[in-house]
Amino acid sequence: MRIAIVKLSAMGDIVHAMTALQFIKQALPHTHVDWVVEEGFAGVLENNLHIDRILPVNLKVLKKDKSKLLSEIKRIRFYAENKYDMVIDAQGLIKSAIVSRMLGSSRGFDRNSTREKAASWLYKQSFSIPYE
Repeated sequence: MRIAIVKLSAMGDIVHAMTALQFIKQALPHTHVDWVVEEGFAGVLENNLHIDRILPVNLKVLKKDKSKLLSEIKRIRFYAENKYDMVIDAQGLIKSAIVSRMLGSSRGFDRNSTREKAASWLYKQSFSIPYE
């Protein structure tokens, strides 16, 4: 099985999300796990034994330079050639939902479990995660 996790930024959020890796690998030890992350945070994921490949993106640059949009789309489409069985959007934002959707069979938070409710429209399957 091939899984891609999309958690793009916020160092603390990335560190918290990494705990899920041990459970994935425990339940499915032969699963190949890739992680899509903003280039600036890729170092946080280095040397994690549960991650097979770190796939950097540079979406933050799009705020300053819109001309980079096509190159980032091309990069994500290249990553999608890995034919993931499951893509988990652990971020729950519209930009991470778009990346997840482009990668394949995306899953994420339902509209009541995320800050940006529109993100839930982009998932093949969504889940309710109560804040408490």
